[in-house]
Amino acid sequence: IRRPPRSTPKPSSAASDVYKRQVLEHLRTKSSNFTYFSIGTEIAYILLYFSKKLKEKIMKLITAVIKPFKLDEVREALLSVGVTGLTVTDVKGYGRQKGHTELYRGSEYEVDLLPKTKIEIAVSDEKADEVVEAISTSANSNKIGDGKIFVVDLNQLVRIRTGDLNEDAL
Repeated sequence: IRRPPRSTPKPSSAASDVYKRQVLEHLRTKSSNFTYFSIGTEIAYILLYFSKKLKEKIMKLITAVIKPFKLDEVREALLSVGVTGLTVTDVKGYGRQKGHTELYRGSEYEVDLLPKTKIEIAVSDEKADEVVEAISTSANSNKIGDGKIFVVDLNQLVRIRTGDLNEDAL
């Protein structure tokens, strides 16, 4: 069985040997249990790509929408698990709670958007579960409207003052 001819030209053997050496050197410095073996150019490309992907640390952005009076409890719980910074915003919204009616100067009116507090925290991937657990236990009152916690991947973080990147900027 013959293979069809390649549509792209094969790289020169000198260039592929240089690239193989670069990949092997990269793997040797990044992995403690690396053993040298002969490697093809295509596999070298794949290994380099995945070794960079595996070494990248993923961070999480945790956003919690809670009842305003629970803020102090949540903040104390976050301090106890090692969270050093957070952003707090007063927001309004509703979910299943759907608002409520209030009496003001003898007339009744419906409040659709309820006051809530939004907390945003950037943490390392390893700490994310612990932070979510701390928020959920401290913000829980077993009543409707306790809130929600959203966890999303955070690709890049930059500290403006120093230019630190990712986990160094936490």
